[in-house]
Amino acid sequence: MSLSFRKIGFFFFCILCLTKPAKAAEPLLESMQKEIHALTQTVAKLQSTVYSQTEVIQKQTVRINALEQGGVQPKVATEPAGAPKMAGLSGYNPEIGVVGTVQAKLTENSNDGEGNDTIALKELELNFAQYVDPYSRLDAVISFNDAIESQNASIEEGYYTRWGLPFGFQAQLGKFRSKIGKQNLLHLDQLPTVDYPLVIQDFFGEEGLSSSGVRLQNWIPNPWDIPVEVTGEVLRGNNGASFSGISRRPIFNTHVKTFFEPSENSTLELGGTMMFGDENPRYVNERGTVVTRASGQDRYGIHVVGADATYILNLSEGRVLKFQNEVYVQDRGTNSTIQAANINHNPWGFYSLVDYKLSPRWSTGIRFDYLEPLAVSDFHIHTRAISPYLTLWQSEFANFRLQYSHSDPASADAKSDNVIFLQANFLIGAHKHPVQ
Repeated sequence: MSLSFRKIGFFFFCILCLTKPAKAAEPLLESMQKEIHALTQTVAKLQSTVYSQTEVIQKQTVRINALEQGGVQPKVATEPAGAPKMAGLSGYNPEIGVVGTVQAKLTENSNDGEGNDTIALKELELNFAQYVDPYSRLDAVISFNDAIESQNASIEEGYYTRWGLPFGFQAQLGKFRSKIGKQNLLHLDQLPTVDYPLVIQDFFGEEGLSSSGVRLQNWIPNPWDIPVEVTGEVLRGNNGASFSGISRRPIFNTHVKTFFEPSENSTLELGGTMMFGDENPRYVNERGTVVTRASGQDRYGIHVVGADATYILNLSEGRVLKFQNEVYVQDRGTNSTIQAANINHNPWGFYSLVDYKLSPRWSTGIRFDYLEPLAVSDFHIHTRAISPYLTLWQSEFANFRLQYSHSDPASADAKSDNVIFLQANFLIGAHKHPVQ
């Protein structure tokens, strides 16, 4: 009996020992829960402080970089309409890209002219672009080539864009491709063919007209609610085959464009160009010396009028049909009749292009050129050419193009020519040109 009472007493003693600590632990658990809650609130406050300090550090870093580069820190203000949204410091990292164009040419022409029957790096473009601040952007394109006789580098474009000006205007200042029609705005790697149309080459240069100057453009409101963009340019006159080639005699250009949607799958863009500048033709004096016409004679006597139309039809399964046309007519005045370098007073020309994108990887097309060039021995002697092509779009960063061109030159002494081109374009990095 004594042993049983001892066992029973020991059993109750254990229960009491186990029960008392549990009851004593309740206040301790409540205290710990309160401390954990307080710590959680403290951590949340610290996180908020860290985020705000990080934002301050980013802003201070931007200011320091601007001061180190000699820039002016822009005032905090509401961003103008059309301004880009820059995310943190990423908006201050420049976009850099490189585009290479390799071209092979095989021709029937027997002359050993530069570029005939050879392969060369036609062009290497180095592109830089960066938002200067919430109001503006800087774009630059440096071009290199692998010419056999002389390799050189040139500034193809380098311009500053400022939007949000009064009345909604946008301005560009620097060197840029002039807003003439459609294809003059494109770089070599952006063309649907391996070269520029003949009328562009003859009137504005082998690779179109790119010149230093200033540009203003705006969308003009109208009661018909039709989108109308008007662009005005004042360009340095030392570029462009049709003009004087003298910097102090500028070229003035105006371009107007609009577009429609004839159907939900098609668009039609129409444009017009008006240019005028100084011809300043050369002539041979009584001593047989080639000299330049005296200033003040028929100033700004060169007038160029152009029109362009582009129709795009979006078909099923990614197929796209494009029909593009441009025509240009010149009036070169009457004072150039004195043994002038350019005999044709009213040169004109046009091209028509049909481009059909068969699939995301293949496209084909054909371009027809007609040109009555600047330098001809008589009126209405023309050059005609037809150029079918096939393009393989390996990806958005690489494409290959095969083109055949048959041309009948305006010169009576020149024979018809047949040329085969093979072109490859490669891209790395960023390569963004303004939407045209």
